[in-house]
Amino acid sequence: MRALDAGRRQPRALFGGFALLLAVGMVPSVLQLAAQALFPASPGALMVAYGAVIGLSLVLMPPLSGAAFRLLHDCETGRPAAATDLFNGYRDRDFAVRMVMTALLLMVAYLAVFALLFTVVPGKEFFSELFARAAATPPGGQPDMTGMPPLPPSFLLWLLAASAFLVVLGNAYMLAFAHAAMAGQGAVGAVGGGLAATLRNLLPLVGFFIVAMVVGFVLVLVFALVAGLVAGLLGLVSPVLAMAVIVPLYLVLMLVIYVVMFGFYYHAWREIFGEVADGPVDALEA
Repeated sequence: MRALDAGRRQPRALFGGFALLLAVGMVPSVLQLAAQALFPASPGALMVAYGAVIGLSLVLMPPLSGAAFRLLHDCETGRPAAATDLFNGYRDRDFAVRMVMTALLLMVAYLAVFALLFTVVPGKEFFSELFARAAATPPGGQPDMTGMPPLPPSFLLWLLAASAFLVVLGNAYMLAFAHAAMAGQGAVGAVGGGLAATLRNLLPLVGFFIVAMVVGFVLVLVFALVAGLVAGLLGLVSPVLAMAVIVPLYLVLMLVIYVVMFGFYYHAWREIFGEVADGPVDALEA
């Protein structure tokens, strides 16, 4: 409920800042689409472009995400705030490095969990064959699935266990980012604190995740139905007009989801680790 109420106090600063976060977050995706258009028949060039996009994301997004938590804190505590405060994350070198290192450590944790899960996955032959066929498929094509080995019945249990691991990691990811941004914790302390906090408060965090998934699914379904109807009607006039209406509606929906998600983990961090009296440890100057 506090997350849903987050935008009431300073809506221009909060929603403006998160709109900037959403816009910057789309830059790597745009670059990836551009690479696909420029190098459609060059897998090597595409791999280099994808690697560059991932590296750009790791440098570009973590300071902004940390600054988003601080922007939320300013709005929730009545401090002066502006949408452009989001870019304060780049102005403090120590803060930016801390957020990037936290993101890198979390990525290593994700890769370790995925590697562990893959070592015990039933039907490993199926996935090995699938990866081999996908690697041999030209960009934009579909891998040939004929003659694939079958998946064993125990794969469903593995999938449920893997989903549970990913839910825990997802919650730890957001709490670790909040801890690094708000408490000035280093990467190891932030990731360790986020994971410990998730395990101590697993039921409410999983409850939020389930509710968010159900509500998000309903919202996306309603949006898809409405957008499809509107696009069909406007498409009779002009496809460009249909896109001009649908795309802003989609971005508004994503903006609300961003604010609510960050708002939940901000208030969860305050409940778990204790409310900050005077703001973040190394609060940034505008």
